[in-house]
Amino acid sequence: MSVFPTDDPEARSTVLSDTLEGIRGIDLHLHSTASDGKLSPASLADLCHARGLTHVALTDHDTVDGVEEAAAQCRLHGLSLLAAAELSCQWRGIALHIVALLPEGVSPALEEGLTTLGLARDRRAREIAHRLEKVGLADGLARARQAAGSERPLGRPDFAAALVAAGVVPDVKTAFKRYLGAGKRGTSRCTGPNLPRSSDGFAMPAGSPSLRIRCATA
Repeated sequence: MSVFPTDDPEARSTVLSDTLEGIRGIDLHLHSTASDGKLSPASLADLCHARGLTHVALTDHDTVDGVEEAAAQCRLHGLSLLAAAELSCQWRGIALHIVALLPEGVSPALEEGLTTLGLARDRRAREIAHRLEKVGLADGLARARQAAGSERPLGRPDFAAALVAAGVVPDVKTAFKRYLGAGKRGTSRCTGPNLPRSSDGFAMPAGSPSLRIRCATA
């Protein structure tokens, strides 16, 4: 997989700057349709440009699949794009998401880790679908896929939308309150690796993970 930054100096200049000091218009936490975002990577880059951003990072959940498309569009607008991903992991039994910024691109070990995380997400989606069938959501996996509108990995919001569409619950908030919130009978625990593996075992370049760690009940 070829993921930016690149060895081409001209292209690299639109991907990563040496410093962010004094720079305005930065957003280092963006999602696209490569995971659970609403816009394609290219459309997201267009929106960033329209909003006056200059330095951005695409941080889709457990994937860098949208980075090349976003990078190509960012170059057209003169935006600096940083390759990144929001990694699912665990710490002492608590589900966490780590925003990992990757100024040197994606290492082979991290790429392998992302593949493993993708498979874990697929298993979790199948388990959630199985559990929701018991509360009245027939063909839950297919319904969630229809709600997602693409072949990206499924998440709980997709199943929430499926529950609403099937008339099992009146709205997404109720879906999470009854079935999909942490510890509820329709969900399944995050199966991401323990935190040391997310920061060390995936062999990210030194200093590449963001210092910002967001706690989540995934």
